[in-house]
Order: sequence, then C-alpha cells, then structure tokens
Amino acid sequence: MSMQDDRRAERIIPAERVTGFVSAERSGFISAGASRPRRSRWQLWAIGILAAVFLLQVVYQLFFTNRSFADMERLKALGKLSMAPAKAKGDSKDWPGWRGPNRDGVSPATNFLTDWSPSGPPKLWEKPTGGGYSSLAVAAGRVYTLIQDGQDEAAVCWDAKDGTELWRYRYPAFYRHNYGNGPRSTPMVDGDFVYTVGGTGILHCLKTKPATPAGEMVWKKDLLTEFGAPNLKWGVSFSPLVEGDLVYTMPGGPDGNSLAAFNKRTGELQWKNLDDPAGYSSPIAATIDGKPQIVFFTALGLVGVSPNDGTLLWRFPWETDYGCNIATPIVVQNYIFISSGYRRGCALLDIEDQGGSMQANRVYENKKMCNHFPSCILLNGYLYGFDDTRLTCMELATGQVRWKKISFEDRTAMGKGSILGAGNYLIILGEHGKLALADASPEGYQEKAACQVSERKCWTVPVLADGRLYVRDEKTLMCFDLRK
Repeated sequence: MSMQDDRRAERIIPAERVTGFVSAERSGFISAGASRPRRSRWQLWAIGILAAVFLLQVVYQLFFTNRSFADMERLKALGKLSMAPAKAKGDSKDWPGWRGPNRDGVSPATNFLTDWSPSGPPKLWEKPTGGGYSSLAVAAGRVYTLIQDGQDEAAVCWDAKDGTELWRYRYPAFYRHNYGNGPRSTPMVDGDFVYTVGGTGILHCLKTKPATPAGEMVWKKDLLTEFGAPNLKWGVSFSPLVEGDLVYTMPGGPDGNSLAAFNKRTGELQWKNLDDPAGYSSPIAATIDGKPQIVFFTALGLVGVSPNDGTLLWRFPWETDYGCNIATPIVVQNYIFISSGYRRGCALLDIEDQGGSMQANRVYENKKMCNHFPSCILLNGYLYGFDDTRLTCMELATGQVRWKKISFEDRTAMGKGSILGAGNYLIILGEHGKLALADASPEGYQEKAACQVSERKCWTVPVLADGRLYVRDEKTLMCFDLRK
C-alpha cells in the first residue's frame, strides 16, 4: 500500500465510532434538538421587533424630527427689514466678558492678520492653566479667566503682552464631572472690578488691580446656598452680566429664587424673581420696542424681565432634554434667535408690545440649526454656527440653510467647534484643536488658512482683542499675534 493509501485509510471512521456518535446524539442531544424550533421562533420575534423599532425611528425622523413651522405673514413682514445687526460697538482692544463687548461673539476688529503660515499665526506666549472651560475677558491690557487649581477654583490675571501672571485669587471649590472638571463661566470686567461665577455657583467681585498677588475680594455670594438651588448636571455655567449698577445672575432656585440681581459695588440683593430651574445660557441686555430688559434662557424657556425689579415682561416656553438650553440668544431689533441641541432645533421670535403687555410670537421654528453648546454668530444677515457637529450657514430672515460643512479636508474634524466673528471672517476653533480662518460668505465654506494648535480638547471659544488671539485648551492658554 502506498503512503497515499495509508493516509486515506486514516481518514476512514470506524463503524463503532459512527454508531457511538449516533447513539450519543439520540440519547444525549435529542432534547436540545427538539428545542431548536422554539428558539428559532424567538429569534424571528426578536428580529421582527428590532425591524419594527427601526421602522418607527425612520418614520419619526422623517415626519416628526424634521417638521418645521413658519408664520407666513410674519415672514413676509420680516423680509422688508434689514436683519443685519447694528455695527459692533466697543473698543477692539477690549473684550470685557462673555462673547465680547456686545455679547454677540463678534469682534469690532477689522484690520488683523489673515495671511497665516501653514503652522499658524505667530505665537506670542503660552501659559499653563488648569481644568475648566471658562473663556477670557480682556481689558486694559490684562487677561482674566477662571481655572481649577487643585482643590480650589482660581481667578487668574495675566499681562496681555507677555503672559506674566499678575495675580491669582484662590478659594475652596471643586466642580467634578467626567466631561471635565472645573469652572465653566467667563469673568466680566467693569472698570476696576471683575466678576466671576464658579462651577459650584460662587459669585465674586474682585479688584482688577489688587494690592497683593493673591488677589483682593470686594464681596461674594454663594448662589446655590443662598437661593436654595441644586447644582446643574454639568455645573453652573452662566456668565454674569453687568449692566448699569447691577450684576445679573441665574441661581435657578424655586419659590421666586430663579433670577437675581445685585448691586455691583456692594453685593446687596436688589431683586429676585421666577421659579425656573437654571439653564446653561448667559443673560443679555436688550431694548425691544423701546423697553429695556434682561433676557434669560432658563431650563424652561426664554424670558424677558425688567432690569430694575425683575418683573416678568414676556415668556416663550422652550424645553430641551436635560434642561440644556446653552447657546446665547441673538437679538436683532425686536427679534430674538434661539437654538438648542439634542435635536430641539431653533426658532426666531418676534417680541411685540400689545397694548402695554409684551408677547413672544414664533416667526419660524425648525431643526436646521441645533447648537449643542457653541453659540451662533450673526454677520450680514446670516447665522454661522454648529448644527451639532456640522458647520452651517443659515439665513436669519428665512430660516433657510445656505450651506453645511460636514467634513473637513484636514485630518482633524472640527466636531463641536466654536466660532468668533471679525470683519468679514470666521475664526473657528474645532474641539480637537484645529484653528481655521474662513470667509463669512453664504456662498459656501471658503477656508483661507488652517493649523493645528492643540491635541487636547478645545471647548472654549477663542477671543480676539487688541490684535491678539487667545485660545484655551484643557491645560494651556495660548496667545497668537494677529497684528498686521
């Protein structure tokens, strides 16, 4: 017999092994075999249920999540007005608080460096910071922010020219969260004083030029304790607003403790009102139909209140998953634009004075611009913002999208980026550290320059003041030179 025949013989299974296998199957596996049809039926049921759930999701997406509303009469009236905001006010050298001198994310600067090298604009200085997502306030050649400094929060002041630390005011406070520890809100400078709110709701009034490098407190308030409010899921995030003689805040307590205003020099409570849980958005000042008011975006909706006593002037209900009304409203004449994430969408409201009482009416509402946490900016009648992670241009007067930038050629996508407006340009900081300069054009995304400035998470909106661009990631503050 050949060797090949031997191998074939080895493959032959003896009869007793076959018989043993058959008998074992009959004796030990017969019950398992009987259960197979039943298991198959359950599998078919499971597949059917999953298919039905998927079909329901498709139907929901097609017929519910993308539904929109438009008041054609109000849209027609709106078409006769210029929806471009008033020319930016303030000194381009200063950026006194959240979203700049007009609290709209647009810098008054027009003459700055736009011809960047592939590595980006020249870096003037870089300093270590700490945890937190607070943006920057810049005034009189000084830069201010809040950071997590060990077990303390700290308000820090640097020299804008070279990053020399001028003072650091520390106090016990530590907001912890797996999405990032530390303070969230941005300081506001008013003359010789700077106002800060930390992640646990501690409000401070500090001197901008203290007698000691340890800083100098004028007064403080523990908002959550004094107004009986719980902290938010992602920490206290509103930035204080100083307007006139008052500091406006949103503690979010019940029983008339939702909103509060303090004398900016003494800290004395001037008024409190409403019962709304706090949102994450920052208050803004506006004059609508000749009536001054402070606009708050709470967890329950948008409200306008009297600056002097907090009397409710009007309300527009707008609830979002997890109470996440975060983006700052944009006011143009008598109109207010709002947007929220979690597929809540956006709306343009017409605030009218009807016989002495004010009312908020929808002009349109859709899901074409869902700002998760970065706020839109408005330039020349067009909104530029992140619809979740899609950079989008939408016409304010119609609610129609002009373009969406879904992907970027660079290896790093923008993700949930932040936008700063300056002149006819967009300065965009992606959450993964890409910094880009693009034309503010409704014709499409036209990138002029781009560079990678960080490999860490960047959830802090950049700031442009006195020709210097400030960018913050989770661990550092960088200052770039955009002076021509």
